[in-house]
Amino acid sequence: MKMSNNCTKESEPIRVLQVIGSMDRGGAENMIMNLYRGIDKTKVQFDFLVHTTKEGLFDEEIRKLGGRIFSISRFKGINAFSYYNECTKFFKEHPEHKVVHGHIGSCASLYLEAAKRNRKYTIAHSHSALTSINNLHDLFYRIFSYPTRFIADQLFGCSTEAGIARFGKKTVKKEKYSNFCNAIELKKYIYNEPLRRVVRDNFHFTDNNIVIAHVGRLTQAKNPEMILSVFQEIVEANENAICLWVGTGPIEEKYKNRIVSLGLSNRIIMTGVRSDIPDILQAADCFLFPSLWEGLPVSVIEAQASGLPCVISDTITREVEVSELVEWHGLTESPKVWADRCLQLAMSNREARKSPEQSIIANGYDIDTTSKWLADFYILHSKI
Repeated sequence: MKMSNNCTKESEPIRVLQVIGSMDRGGAENMIMNLYRGIDKTKVQFDFLVHTTKEGLFDEEIRKLGGRIFSISRFKGINAFSYYNECTKFFKEHPEHKVVHGHIGSCASLYLEAAKRNRKYTIAHSHSALTSINNLHDLFYRIFSYPTRFIADQLFGCSTEAGIARFGKKTVKKEKYSNFCNAIELKKYIYNEPLRRVVRDNFHFTDNNIVIAHVGRLTQAKNPEMILSVFQEIVEANENAICLWVGTGPIEEKYKNRIVSLGLSNRIIMTGVRSDIPDILQAADCFLFPSLWEGLPVSVIEAQASGLPCVISDTITREVEVSELVEWHGLTESPKVWADRCLQLAMSNREARKSPEQSIIANGYDIDTTSKWLADFYILHSKI
């Protein structure tokens, strides 16, 4: 029997547009890609609207998964009128996108308003808990992003703090707001002793080497000065200790040069961008994360999933503690205190290391569960 055109269209996946700055490695970008890999692409397919013409690190994978990447002008504040018109034109030309999921906050009120006027279901997603206004950029961000809470049909935050920071306390209490867990591909992170040995051999680590790791973009939010100070204390306290600093960012070269000038480039290893984060975590013995602020750092969830003790700052949302592996410390405590705890926990956890799988699942951080829920959510609201 020949199928009608209507049947053919109904059998195609709905297309959801993800709006973001660029698809390079970062917390929000990794979350989106985890969801994209896990989602049933016979039902839901992602496209991406990015604010750059440069090739992103995930762009090739996106195309292989069936996604399309569209570029739009970067929002600069002074181009608000032309930016809004460009968004309006884009949405008119792309009626196939029934749902628009926005991850970039500064211009969300503009692109989501344009999307709504073209009959799209709109989502605004907060990924940061930053509340202070430190410069003119932060002030403009607040001004332009404020109307988003009234425009978007649905509001998500990676934590309650992230939701409040972006949308306000009153809005977070409303029905249109929900926390949305930054889920991970849990099976990739489960502790595996044979894999640990392979990875450590590749790095030329011995059994005597205690490995302390940090994973994150090199930005001020991650508190790189504290990371370096703690790493210095670690390698001074234990001659067998190695520190892995994984990530890239705008101040990467500054800290690479600092490490070289200190003569510690063989003890504090800056790896740059890595696509094998689950393997890096297998090789490590403790995870250091002294951020100044965060939304909800998925890297701390990943570290716990791999069975690593985590020494983290008490400025981070308590919602990140999904196991007994997290130890909180104040940023006013000395780097030596942080370093000593990293070394102590690294040694004590070695023999008893185990992944808290059930706790990760129970707290909603397993991608299989989350991606299925999100697919159903997208499908339901694509029909409104």
